[in-house]
Amino acid sequence: MIKLIPYAVALLLLATSSIVGKVANAAANPVKGEELFKQCIACHARGDGAEHGVGPTLNHVFGRIAGTAEGYANYSEAMRNKGTADNLLWTEKSLYIFLAGPERYVPGTTMGFKGLRKEQEIKDLLAYLIAFSPAYTPESGQLVAASDAAAATLPVLKSEDEVELPELTEAFLNDDAAITLGGELWAKQCRHCHGSSAYPGKAPKLKPARYKPEFVFDRITDGFRKMPAWKSVFTLEERKALVAYVLSRKFSP
Repeated sequence: MIKLIPYAVALLLLATSSIVGKVANAAANPVKGEELFKQCIACHARGDGAEHGVGPTLNHVFGRIAGTAEGYANYSEAMRNKGTADNLLWTEKSLYIFLAGPERYVPGTTMGFKGLRKEQEIKDLLAYLIAFSPAYTPESGQLVAASDAAAATLPVLKSEDEVELPELTEAFLNDDAAITLGGELWAKQCRHCHGSSAYPGKAPKLKPARYKPEFVFDRITDGFRKMPAWKSVFTLEERKALVAYVLSRKFSP
């Protein structure tokens, strides 16, 4: 008996397919993609020396079967099944659809990220991430052998060297503009792990009343244990703004 795809889902797939077909021909900005990746870095690392964390590294993700990153053992059953049973290969098209709605594409995934809504944002992020899959030929849709991926040279990420701890004055910590910026950054990046509704055990809940500004800045800048260092992700002013927000009365995890 032929199974009919529900009308709404069919329309979604047709629309997505039409959009994906234009990705290769439309302009994508990897610089903007790097900015968007700030939403991912709490769980995913990339670049030279990257290690698995909450999620697998995104090095060599293009051309890899879903749920098969070597050395990563915390995939959801849903993601493993997508790879082993459905042979889902991560390509420009499949990653585009996934980033548009992870839960919709892989029902049961434990990935907390809800997806990007704008076509341009997805294209920009893919343009950035594909640089970390140097063994993959764009638009080839071909599986990349693990040996080929291991031999490929990854781009080296730039980092910002801190000379000394910035001055975190009372005036700055109470500045509305800084607190607002910090709140926006928190919502995009930090809430996935430290938020009050985050998956239990993913990361400790914050207790700002116990913290000094220098302590918060140090954790944001250099990381701690499984928490990645953010100095190569957020600018100095952005990290200072995060401190202001976390220590403000407006802080809402």
